[in-house]
Amino acid sequence: MRYLLLLSLLFSFAAAEITMIKDTRTNLLWEDTPHVREAKITQPRAKIYCSELRLGDFQDWRLPTIQELLTIVDYERTSPALLKVFNYVEDESFYWTQTVVADESDAYWGVNFKRGASSKASEYYDRYVRCVRSIK
Repeated sequence: MRYLLLLSLLFSFAAAEITMIKDTRTNLLWEDTPHVREAKITQPRAKIYCSELRLGDFQDWRLPTIQELLTIVDYERTSPALLKVFNYVEDESFYWTQTVVADESDAYWGVNFKRGASSKASEYYDRYVRCVRSIK
């Protein structure tokens, strides 16, 4: 089962617990901190947030592509339609990606984890963000 391929990694950083989720199927490491359900920001700010994120010993975080973000959707669940290994999600709202809408230079694709649906939004709207990094 694909969920068994996901391993949860917990790191302690100072007094706070930092959580990252490693997906060995896709070789991606996902941010899973309270920030992913607490802060809504514009898409340009989301890019900056991920590029400045220092989580664990890693400094190469980025916004996921739409294809990457869809790999963590669990289509057998709703509210949230997210793999159970994740601890933090705002299931009623859209999460940004770096994937621009082909015919709209100021719109980007994202995923709403209430039902796992992808849609587009103007880069100027405030939405949630979950950063990712590739595992080398």
